[in-house]
Amino acid sequence: MRLPAAQEAAVLYSANHVDAAIGLLRTEIKETAGKGNKQAWLMLFDLYQAASNRAAFDELSMLFTVKFEQSPPPWGESGDASADPRRAPDSRERKDLFVLKPNASGDLAGEIEKFRAFAELTGTVRLDVSKITRISAEEATLLGNALLLLRKRNLPMWFNNLVTLETLLRSNFNEKATEIERYFWLLLFELLILQGKNQEFEDMGLEYAIAFEMSPPNWETYVNSVAATQAKAAGAAKTAAAAASSHTAGPSREDHGFPLKGVISTASANQIAELNGYAANLQEVAIDTTKVLRIDFAFASAFFEVVKGIQLAGKRVIFSNLNELNAALLEAFGFNRYAILVRKKSI
Repeated sequence: MRLPAAQEAAVLYSANHVDAAIGLLRTEIKETAGKGNKQAWLMLFDLYQAASNRAAFDELSMLFTVKFEQSPPPWGESGDASADPRRAPDSRERKDLFVLKPNASGDLAGEIEKFRAFAELTGTVRLDVSKITRISAEEATLLGNALLLLRKRNLPMWFNNLVTLETLLRSNFNEKATEIERYFWLLLFELLILQGKNQEFEDMGLEYAIAFEMSPPNWETYVNSVAATQAKAAGAAKTAAAAASSHTAGPSREDHGFPLKGVISTASANQIAELNGYAANLQEVAIDTTKVLRIDFAFASAFFEVVKGIQLAGKRVIFSNLNELNAALLEAFGFNRYAILVRKKSI
């Protein structure tokens, strides 16, 4: 069954087919049945805004005013636009990024040693594992030992695309566990510790005990000191700003919840881990999508499972400030079965 035009356009945009999404919506609002579909019009405004196409936005505004006899959404131009991930990519130069991938001969072991040496030299590291498409038990052991060593030295670490590596490791799990398979489990345990995923660690520990008839590794707490300091400073700044606002302009604005930013994709593992941590002790989990540009189609199903997991833990999940594109995509994937979707007020 074909999706409604709005949801189909949202899926196209999610897959980064912007021109196709625009073409579909332009056709929709010209057809007799779709002329009055205000959602399609609002999604077109969002697409032109995301593409920074002011001319097309203004042209659509005039047509919208005539059609609906009301003011169109305003062009979202503000003084802090440069800080909005929808306007420009993160320009910070990361000198501690290490992309782990096999060398020309297919060897990963030597690259793991280079990673460890690089991390110790720079003092912080962001490890990207998106290029790893296969890993042996020996390589899993080497990587696990390197990460354990860096963790024990309290070296600040961040990670890109861990979901890809976790999926690869789990693909090596068999119904009948073998000794060589155990090394894939041990690396996955280490990755869960580094991400602070205590519940997943405990659940996997039970599976491990049954599979290998031995006790799993013990949970250990890892604190990224740089991230913790930044979070503390951000919290202090927010408190100070709220206090200043209360003296000058009355009560501070209502907290819209956990702020997701940019393109939500397999590279958003850190944001997802932080979201899970944020949700851990709350009964109502608000997720602010003001600065979300796009939810990548390839990651939408995994993101759905994250939200579903939070809701099934007995929590109420609310997405706030959704633009029409992201709202339609979430509806297409059935997020509204597990979360409340609140659109931003555009007009």
